[in-house]
Amino acid sequence: MIASIGVVASLLISAWQTRELVRQTAINNGIAGATARYNGLERLHHVEGFIAADPELHAYFYGGADLPAHGNERWRVLNLLRMLADTVDYGLMVNELNPEIRSSDGWKDYALLLRTSSPAFVHVVNEHPEWWAALSAHWAAHPDTPG
Repeated sequence: MIASIGVVASLLISAWQTRELVRQTAINNGIAGATARYNGLERLHHVEGFIAADPELHAYFYGGADLPAHGNERWRVLNLLRMLADTVDYGLMVNELNPEIRSSDGWKDYALLLRTSSPAFVHVVNEHPEWWAALSAHWAAHPDTPG
């Protein structure tokens, strides 16, 4: 009889611990998701800061302009496009990895928008699709979806 009481008490404590572990895991996933989202937005804001500082760059990212033909402007735009590709790829990867933010389509929609608004961005990503695997895979999964 005493042993049975001990087993029941042990099972009740184990059930309580499991419930608390599930609750704590959900909280940690939420915090990790918020942190990952914040990091992605910080990266995006960093790149956008360069565009805001030089509004002529806007056309290469959102205005349909092709890459500059040559010179320092070309290299500056290429570097910023690569930084943006890194940022979008990061956002897509994190979005897929974290269950707390997986339902958010912000990065997915933004990646499709860039495909339609920036031939220069498409050129950079298509030049080395393996560098931005998540972004390239997302585009491949949505070939006919406009941004």
